[in-house]
Amino acid sequence: MSKRLKILLTNDDGIFARGMSLLVSSLIKANFADLYIVCPKEEQSGKSMSFSYTHPVCIEAYDYPQPVQEAWSVSGSPVDCVKLALGDLFRDSLPDLVLSGINHGSNAGRNIFYSGTVGAITEAVLTGIPGIAFSQDQHISFFQEERAPEIFKALVYYALSLPFSRVIGLNVNFPVSKHNESWKGLRLVITGKEFASGKPRLLSDTGKRRYFSLHDCQTIVDEEDLSEEYRTLMNNHVAVAPLLVRNSPLSLMSFEEFQELQNHFDAFISENMEKFNAEFKTRDF
Repeated sequence: MSKRLKILLTNDDGIFARGMSLLVSSLIKANFADLYIVCPKEEQSGKSMSFSYTHPVCIEAYDYPQPVQEAWSVSGSPVDCVKLALGDLFRDSLPDLVLSGINHGSNAGRNIFYSGTVGAITEAVLTGIPGIAFSQDQHISFFQEERAPEIFKALVYYALSLPFSRVIGLNVNFPVSKHNESWKGLRLVITGKEFASGKPRLLSDTGKRRYFSLHDCQTIVDEEDLSEEYRTLMNNHVAVAPLLVRNSPLSLMSFEEFQELQNHFDAFISENMEKFNAEFKTRDF
């Protein structure tokens, strides 16, 4: 792919988030795309695909501290950001791809149904634009920035290669490495069955009103019956799960057929990572 890409960036942690800054700096180092940011003004975690149906939203130009083409903040959800970007800001020159993240915390398993990070990508795919959601397990401080440029570039080119013969979204989760080891590689997986659950915690009771916190909801993981997605993360591999949107072929795919897709993914990523890594080693930053 020779042309320079146009990429829309969004998230659910807000335009000030460290994850967005890391995403931008990694893409600038990769140097294959012009970057446009449209992000929530404030944190919108857990918004899934909600959008501001009942009230107006404000979009405002933002002076982003890193060299991007344009940046905008939105007084709404991640889906609001994508709707405004594709339906107004860039409707005459649509982006090639939408990237969302890097989320502060995992979005593996069925937590994708809660996630505003993933919701933004689902909105993009339903509109006909491929996209990738990125999340760092546990805390953004575990993100390995030195490995990121070639990983992002390889995954973007993979998504644009239409490996499923249609527009797709990918949900990418980065593992927490023990003893600061480098990530071992990338693995194409099916979305796991794990999800966040827990009892509401009572904060106060005035008699007529009771206040609760749902912050204690945590992902249930059965280590004796792990999904491939969670096993991949625990083995220090980056987990890449296709999103089940737009009548995804995965719902009708046999195990053997998905293994063929995994083999194609491995070959594509290996070939391109080697090429991109060689490019980065010859450049001065």
